[in-house]
Amino acid sequence: MTLAEIAAHANVSTGTVDRVLHGRKGVSEKTKKLIQQIIDEYGYQPNPIASQLKNNKIFVIGVLLPSLDTGLDYYRSLYTGMLNAVSELSPFKTELKLMSFDRTISGDAFKKGSELIKQPLDALITMPVVPQEFIDLTPMLNGIPYVFIDTPIAMTKPFLSIAQNPYKGGYCAGKIMKLLRGSGKFACIRMYSAAYNLMERVRGFSDYFSKDASSQILDLVCTDFTDAGLYRFMDKLFIEHDDIKGIFIPHAEVCLATYYLISNGLKNNVTVIGYDLNDKNKEGLIDGSIDCIIGQRPEQQGFDAVNKLYQSCMLHQQIPERIEVPIDIYFRENVF
Repeated sequence: MTLAEIAAHANVSTGTVDRVLHGRKGVSEKTKKLIQQIIDEYGYQPNPIASQLKNNKIFVIGVLLPSLDTGLDYYRSLYTGMLNAVSELSPFKTELKLMSFDRTISGDAFKKGSELIKQPLDALITMPVVPQEFIDLTPMLNGIPYVFIDTPIAMTKPFLSIAQNPYKGGYCAGKIMKLLRGSGKFACIRMYSAAYNLMERVRGFSDYFSKDASSQILDLVCTDFTDAGLYRFMDKLFIEHDDIKGIFIPHAEVCLATYYLISNGLKNNVTVIGYDLNDKNKEGLIDGSIDCIIGQRPEQQGFDAVNKLYQSCMLHQQIPERIEVPIDIYFRENVF
């Protein structure tokens, strides 16, 4: 029973029931006894939402993400989803504390994460794109519940993991490439060597072709993030392998490779499949420079991370340990 139902059953005010529940004075022994009998018989279930509105506690969530200006707005989309959840929870006083790191600098994720968790936090949301640094960071959380979004990693036990299965996503990309181009030589190009989700996507793509003796997969890493560096990398690739039929890019910077292909007159011979439906990649689908994009709903991931944390930590509701993000597949015909 709720507080109001107990009050109605005992024919007293909700204030009287509240005083009995909290052991305050001002209630006769007879009334106390009656209210206690009702509670013993029917039980009492406090309303957690009303409690949160009453105590006005601020729920502080630390957010540790790569710089929002990188990743062609993918990380910004994750954070936008979190802000949308905070907006919906506005009566309940939820606050985000954002700390950004440079994933291209070794140790920066651990350094910035260490700084963030020194602040008073009730929970942490992060994207463990540099696995070892996050494995080293988690023992320092001292019981703070943490959520991994976008990237699942082994050897940790997050409170909640919200991510697409990267192996299955890569496997789907391989199947699509096979349908579009048949057998041949295909290059998997990534810019981050240590990212678990990218390696798993490439593994899935490669495994799809593993039984096709007529196909060859090149697993390549471009470590120079400048436009000139990427162009040099692509020049060398096509000098050494002029028979490449398709390229798979397992992260958001798909359009950067297509610029090279178009400027060098290669796009008509090379199919491009990549990840994440940002504005640039959407333009590529529409103009035909990108053939297929696999999406993973970053705004929804960010929204769910904040919402599920609040449900569990503040409203004491049961939530799953993992939310599997669907594998969305986009072609020119179904992108808007």
